[in-house]
Amino acid sequence: LPGLSRWQRLAGSALCVLLAALCFGLAALCAPLLLLRARKFALLWSLGSLLALGAAALLRGPARL
Repeated sequence: LPGLSRWQRLAGSALCVLLAALCFGLAALCAPLLLLRARKFALLWSLGSLLALGAAALLRGPARL
């Protein structure tokens, strides 16, 4: 992603943060039913974590060696 402009990276990062918040919120709604819907909770929490990491990676950009 080295060809992205600053605004494109900010917009992509904001989108990832919003989607991560949505996933974490849905996972929190499944938390009381954790024994019955453990798979759904784990999937939403993992997806939220990946999206949050993706947002940070978009903001940081590629590493320069």
